[in-house]
Amino acid sequence: MKDPKTLDEMIGIFEERGLALDDKDIDSFRTVLYDCNYYRLSGYFRAFQVDPSHGDNRFVEGTCVDDFLTPYLMDERLRSLVFEGTSRLERTIGARFSYLLAQNDGAYSYIDENSYNEYRTVSDKNAALSQFPSRQSPRSQLFNELCRWLSQSKEVCIRHYRRRNQPVPIWAAVEAIPFGTLSKMLSLHKNTQVLRELYKSLGFRGREWRTCAPSAIQSMSYLRNMCAHHSRLWKREIISAPPMPQGAQHQFSSMEFSDKSVAKSLVVLSYLVDYIAGDEEYSLRLWEFVNSDASYSDGIHHAAHWE
Repeated sequence: MKDPKTLDEMIGIFEERGLALDDKDIDSFRTVLYDCNYYRLSGYFRAFQVDPSHGDNRFVEGTCVDDFLTPYLMDERLRSLVFEGTSRLERTIGARFSYLLAQNDGAYSYIDENSYNEYRTVSDKNAALSQFPSRQSPRSQLFNELCRWLSQSKEVCIRHYRRRNQPVPIWAAVEAIPFGTLSKMLSLHKNTQVLRELYKSLGFRGREWRTCAPSAIQSMSYLRNMCAHHSRLWKREIISAPPMPQGAQHQFSSMEFSDKSVAKSLVVLSYLVDYIAGDEEYSLRLWEFVNSDASYSDGIHHAAHWE
């Protein structure tokens, strides 16, 4: 059991571990510790410790507060830029999917279980049944989510149909369905004509609508949720890295990054938003910010694997 530490006691521990702090730093660092959870901040200062994975928490000689506060503060700005991009992507996908589906299958097919595959692929089904035989199928989980969001939504357009005990048409439902649930709908939906046209309109080429797009969109939802929970982006290892669309490879052919880095996800996001907008304004703004600090940029382009 650990006893709670006061702010001054925490500062003392940092100093004992070799963090360079002068008098003018202490007051501002005290405010940082008060406003930021210690463990959230630890994701940044671990990069400047000798060997924290094996218990050596001493700071590398010469480390000062600004070394880890800079990426911490830059992450805040980057999360805002990611939110901007994922919001544009989410709104566009919801609007286009609802339109195409309504035109092709009608307004209410989205609440028919027969419109969806039980599992995304046969291999997914075999793996799930062998490892978790009693777990609900992805389709069952999806319908539980749909029912919950539609029954709890405070959107006026949803309440209008609920009060009249009428089914909600797809063009209203997408206003209440979050990005994560929407991405699951796309990954399981059977209407290949709708999916092919939707994904083509987002910049996926050839058979990428089947091989690449569903996972890429789910990865964008994951990226968005990380930012919603104020998660660290700098030096983060993305466990489920998105597949790379051909268009993104071409647009960012000169950029180097590790496979599980945040940069790979940002490349996919940048490409999709640019394609939707018809210009490169978003990607230029995002990457100009990321590359404005060399150390920060390196931590976005290369993941760190910490135990």
